Amino acid sequence: MAKILVTGAGGTIGRGLVSPLEAAGHELVVTDLAAPYRVVDVRDGAGLDAAAEGCDLLIHLPAWHGIHRAVRSDEEFWQLNVQGTFRALEAAQRAGIRRVVYLSSQAWHDDRYGKYGFTKRVAEELLEYRRRAHGVSYVSVRPGNLTPWGDDWPGEYGRGLLYGRVDREDVLAAIVASVAFLQSTDAGVALDVVRPNPDPLDALERWASDPVGTAEQLYPGAREVIERFGLDVTAQPRISPTGGWAEIGYRPAHDFGTFVAEALRMSESEARALRCPY
Repeated sequence: MAKILVTGAGGTIGRGLVSPLEAAGHELVVTDLAAPYRVVDVRDGAGLDAAAEGCDLLIHLPAWHGIHRAVRSDEEFWQLNVQGTFRALEAAQRAGIRRVVYLSSQAWHDDRYGKYGFTKRVAEELLEYRRRAHGVSYVSVRPGNLTPWGDDWPGEYGRGLLYGRVDREDVLAAIVASVAFLQSTDAGVALDVVRPNPDPLDALERWASDPVGTAEQLYPGAREVIERFGLDVTAQPRISPTGGWAEIGYRPAHDFGTFVAEALRMSESEARALRCPY
């Protein structure tokens, strides 16, 4: 078991990680900008050295995300996403921490020169530099979209599982699995944390001509759910990358099919009353 420094523990992912990590037997030092967490500011490194003392693994979470593009400047993205990562890795090295789980993003693939995706790419390069120069082992976790949904669970969450969304529980499980992987392995791995691809994949060739029928074939019960909630599924679903799955043993538990099964057990009013738990 490990003593783990968690930076950015007050965020969407950090708040969900404490319970599964503690259940796995790990001791946690949870930090963020304000109480109830141990106060650390990764942008200037304040408090990092003291928090890292005695730890043997870092989970680094803080970032401005795609939803912040319009309200945060290029400089702010750089200060938190790049400089903050650099300072956390520096503090980790001083503390003798040689294992890191870094929360990256699918923006690494599809927004590589946007202010968000670009800063994630630079931060991942910092990790690879640390691996080559200092023997650090890491997993760079690249989740799909898991922004909290509003008052439309069927449309925002369910439909989203066809088009880039991933269930938060799968992201949490992937991070816990990455921690376990690093306990016994020296490596640098990028892990695409996304929902599973449709099976059989070649069924998507028929999607454009018959989206609802193809969805029904792939996910039994989908027709009823699509029609009940008026879901627009005309666009062909994304094909998810699966980098790192074999190495980490990642297998997501949620996709459009699990959403369909859950929705079929509910009345329309129950489904529309659901609110995001995070």
